Amino acid sequence: MESQGATSIKNDELQQQAITEQTAQAPNEQPEQIENEQAKQFDIKNTAIIEYLDIVRSEYETERNKKQSFENRAGLIMALLGAICIFLFEKVHMRDIFALMTVPLTFLDLLKIISGLSVYGFFIITIIMIIQTIIVKQHDNFEVRSINEILLGEQRVMALCKIIFTYRDIIIQHRDLNEKRAKAFRISLYGISATLVSVIIYITLI
Repeated sequence: MESQGATSIKNDELQQQAITEQTAQAPNEQPEQIENEQAKQFDIKNTAIIEYLDIVRSEYETERNKKQSFENRAGLIMALLGAICIFLFEKVHMRDIFALMTVPLTFLDLLKIISGLSVYGFFIITIIMIIQTIIVKQHDNFEVRSINEILLGEQRVMALCKIIFTYRDIIIQHRDLNEKRAKAFRISLYGISATLVSVIIYITLI
């Protein structure tokens, strides 16, 4: 009987020891599983980081091309304004317009005064808008001077995320400036169109 009791006690101790060992191993296994899951979660192949990097690169180039396109078109408008300016000083004289204001006005005289003043007014507006199209706040660029050994030693996932966010902020700034540039250029087109119409009306009434 004593032998059986001792055997029972020994078996209970072995079971208790096994439970203790399993409990001690569990916390050690859990962090390893968490680390493996995190590594799998942040694996570039399992994310859309590369796709978003391609997108921001493409959008960046698009906004830069828009800026160049506006500057080229503004240059053409400036050339046209130069030709109009030469014609303007030859055919539309401010002294003639003011002279019409000193005599009794007819409807045609009033129309000629309005068209003559409109030529100069719209011409000035067009020049201002073209200048605003060309001279806008400087576009931000990727700051290459900030690249150093610390950045080069970062994990690839974190580094790519920073690059994407940097491109995002630059694209937003470029897009805002291009929208302002587009608005100014559109007004300049209206201005030069109105200038040409006013010149035609003024010459017709001579």
